[in-house]
Amino acid sequence: MKTKKNVVCRMLGVMNCFALMLVVHTANVCCIWAFHQPEFPEAANKFKRVQ
Repeated sequence: MKTKKNVVCRMLGVMNCFALMLVVHTANVCCIWAFHQPEFPEAANKFKRVQ
C-alpha cells in the first residue's frame, strides 16, 4: 500500500512539472491562431521572460 501511494505521488509530481513547463512555454510564445488569441491569465504573467 505504501509503494502504491509513493508511485501516485511521484506521478502527480511529474504531471505538475509538465503543467508548469507548458505554462512557461505558453507565456513565451505567440498564439498560433491567425485571428484570435484567447485572454491570457494574469497569474501566468510572472512566467514571461523579459527580453
